[in-house]
Amino acid sequence: MDRRPDDLERVTGGEPDGPPVAALVHRLALAPPDLFEAAVGTSALVADVATGLDGAVLDRASLRALDADLRGTADPTAVASRRALVGLLCWLVTDPALTAAPGVHAATAAAGGRTAWFLRLVEGVQRVLAGQRPDRDWVRDETAREELARAVCRLGGVLPAGESAATADDRWLTVSSAYQGKVTAALAVERARAEELARVLAEQRAKEAAAQYANY
Repeated sequence: MDRRPDDLERVTGGEPDGPPVAALVHRLALAPPDLFEAAVGTSALVADVATGLDGAVLDRASLRALDADLRGTADPTAVASRRALVGLLCWLVTDPALTAAPGVHAATAAAGGRTAWFLRLVEGVQRVLAGQRPDRDWVRDETAREELARAVCRLGGVLPAGESAATADDRWLTVSSAYQGKVTAALAVERARAEELARVLAEQRAKEAAAQYANY
């Protein structure tokens, strides 16, 4: 968990013929509200999905590591964010629109199987997206749904259906809350510099005008 939340800016390429982003966005809009409930056993949900993907049974060590990953911090808000994202990921991964895509078949084979690929996504969505938006925005807000859908594609090593690597990169930067936050911060710095420069120039002009007046 020591990588920066904007790591996906540096992800390029991926297997072609991934899932359609529109299908994933639609799937997220239909996510059951129960996924946001604290009573949901997120680790158990991950274990069930792993079994459904390829019959894998997660051992105790994997489940303990998953529990530790989901807690991540003592901040209950951060924990809730991680749990919500992983729950939504489980909802996405059970959709054939994602798992049946040819690019996903190639990506899972390269990752060592569907479960290994899925667990990489479980770790990745927490690392990249936790705390970036209010939890329920990932379902309610269309841009947030697209961000999560595209993050899953990038973390999963696939390009969305019909998109080149360059197109996928451009569209990711458009919806990435981490990247847009950096852009906003950079603009604020530039604005502050411009205002400071204007203030200095105004003071300089005032001093010059005062000096000219004193000479008369």
